[in-house]
Amino acid sequence: MKQQHWCGMTAKMGSLLSGVFTITAVDLYLIFEQKYLRRNNCTEQMSQIKNTSILIKVFIICWSLTIVFLLSFITILVSCLLLYSVYAHMHRGLLIYIVWIFFYETVNIVVQCLTNDNSSAAEVRVMRWFGLVSRICMHSFWMFFVITYAYMIYKNKSQGNIISYNRRISTSNGDFLPRKSKIINFSRRYSE
Repeated sequence: MKQQHWCGMTAKMGSLLSGVFTITAVDLYLIFEQKYLRRNNCTEQMSQIKNTSILIKVFIICWSLTIVFLLSFITILVSCLLLYSVYAHMHRGLLIYIVWIFFYETVNIVVQCLTNDNSSAAEVRVMRWFGLVSRICMHSFWMFFVITYAYMIYKNKSQGNIISYNRRISTSNGDFLPRKSKIINFSRRYSE
């Protein structure tokens, strides 16, 4: 069976590169965003606020570095699970990766909207948005390969169960005895 190629890659290779891209992008994101997510005087601001919705917003802003760091750590673990799932042909690991990346990027959009205030320079805000949008676009590109490969693995597993069932039925036609005798004769010659 000939494998299909998209952009010069098979679905398996694209899935592997998706995991590598995610690990690299998360590391670069943490390096760049660390400076802009760190906030001071959070306890003073939280004690003065009486409105609940503003309190939640300030809480997310104050804990944005911790939130992003925790989500990034989990994303690296999920990317390693993706790499293992591609190696072991497990479609569930690929599905976990797909769902997690969607959740991860959604939370990053919320954090970006809340922390991209007027205090930083306009060029920095543009660069932060450019980095986020570029990463989301690249994740969308790689998701095509991951979804395709997950479908291929699922399809092959479901067909594999049917094929193995048919093989069990076909072994009863008498071909087993000559094969068994050839194996026994080979093992006798090998042990001598």
